[in-house]
Amino acid sequence: MRLRINEDGIRNQVEEGIQRTLTSCLQCSKCGGGCAYTEEFDLTPRQIIESLLDCQDEKVLDSRTIWMCGKNCSGCQIICPVGLPLNEIMSVLRGVAEERSIEPKYAQPSLIYHKFEHCAKHRREGEASESMDGREA
Repeated sequence: MRLRINEDGIRNQVEEGIQRTLTSCLQCSKCGGGCAYTEEFDLTPRQIIESLLDCQDEKVLDSRTIWMCGKNCSGCQIICPVGLPLNEIMSVLRGVAEERSIEPKYAQPSLIYHKFEHCAKHRREGEASESMDGREA
């Protein structure tokens, strides 16, 4: 039963950062099931939320998932039945890890991860150049 709350834990920092409670998570696993990067993670987004709820701060901060998830993708947020802002959650967790001088815990990501990062980067650059083209007309 998840009644134990560590008042000094990172769960509170995350909930303050996203202005929502993590207990709204249904633990349905849709976020991980709809993610193209899941094979690169050591914990799925659902497991990150579960670990935060279970006050397993070190497990979360030592995870490579927080460094890889939520950077150029919002598929998990779109598919989440309760709309948890997983990108923001991972961003808050990265900030907490950086405050504690915790460095990313992953080896070089696979080529698949780089392919998606590359595509997302160029998609954003393309959108920026299209909007500039529209202004010049």
